[in-house]
Amino acid sequence: MTIVVSILGLILLIVIHELGHMLTAKAVGVRVPEFGVGFGPALFKKKFGKTIYSFRIILLGGFAKMAGMGDGETGPGTYYEKSAWRRAAIIFAGPFANFLAAVVILAGVFMFSGVITGATNEVRAVEPGSMAAAEGVQAGDRIVAVDGESVGTWEDFTSVVAEKRPGDETVLAVERGGERLTIEGTLGENPDSPGNALVGVSPELVRETYGPLESVWLALEQIGRILVALGGFVGQLVTGQESFYDNVTGPVGIVSVSSESVSQGIYPVLLAFISLNLAVFNLLPVLPLDGGHLLFIALEKVFRRPISEETMNRVALLGLMLVLTLFLFATYADLSKIFTGQPFIPDQ
Repeated sequence: MTIVVSILGLILLIVIHELGHMLTAKAVGVRVPEFGVGFGPALFKKKFGKTIYSFRIILLGGFAKMAGMGDGETGPGTYYEKSAWRRAAIIFAGPFANFLAAVVILAGVFMFSGVITGATNEVRAVEPGSMAAAEGVQAGDRIVAVDGESVGTWEDFTSVVAEKRPGDETVLAVERGGERLTIEGTLGENPDSPGNALVGVSPELVRETYGPLESVWLALEQIGRILVALGGFVGQLVTGQESFYDNVTGPVGIVSVSSESVSQGIYPVLLAFISLNLAVFNLLPVLPLDGGHLLFIALEKVFRRPISEETMNRVALLGLMLVLTLFLFATYADLSKIFTGQPFIPDQ
């Protein structure tokens, strides 16, 4: 089920991207004969107004077919009949829609899920196979003391446990339903931190939510930080400070990581990040990406004449080969990481 949710999320981002193109095209007077999700044979087709909406068998993208783009059609209502700034607006609207989607998703997270600001000493979950599970600690218990030492906060609890070692005998005092209970047991070892003791409980988290305007502002701030970090990361890839193989993630990896994030309850944040990355990737100045079309519109203004369609097709073929090569390499990296057990997102 988590895989289905993750795939539906990616399809949603593609639909949002193509909707940006289509709605802007219609707004400036360009006809859109078809709006499709996916490629290949159509599973579903329905005409609303002057546009056919289709759902196709291969869910690896989508399209907003515009009159005059690649079909040789000319005259009123076609793409190339419009001025350069209108065509640029149509092209830029796709990445911009993904940018807006990232803002809306993150703002929703700030408004409804909130930001984790701390943790309480109330038990949210008990780890199977741990000392806490073996000795009967339950979700909802409030830990109030460890070996007679009072712990009023989660930080107090973790500080006391950090001084102990696996195999140590310990006594927990917990409150349950208004009663104080004593629980004794032997501490286990933290598998994520060998040599350190583990009780086996996770805390209830304290979250702070925000109003609509503040949430939007926080979302914009977060996106700004992500873009700065992304720019620095690209620089590290170019200079060889970071491995391209270790950090590239294709469709297989994206679905896998998304599926895991669904089970962890953090999928909306990841979806916003993917939407932002989709916007940035599409703005790369390479045909057939949106950034490539924007580059050629800019060159048209510089040279004061349209770039021939033949030239654009040749450049687009090279760009398509580059994008497909990247896609195949990313897929290879995803599959090899699955077989070798390497994480899709490297530890930093």
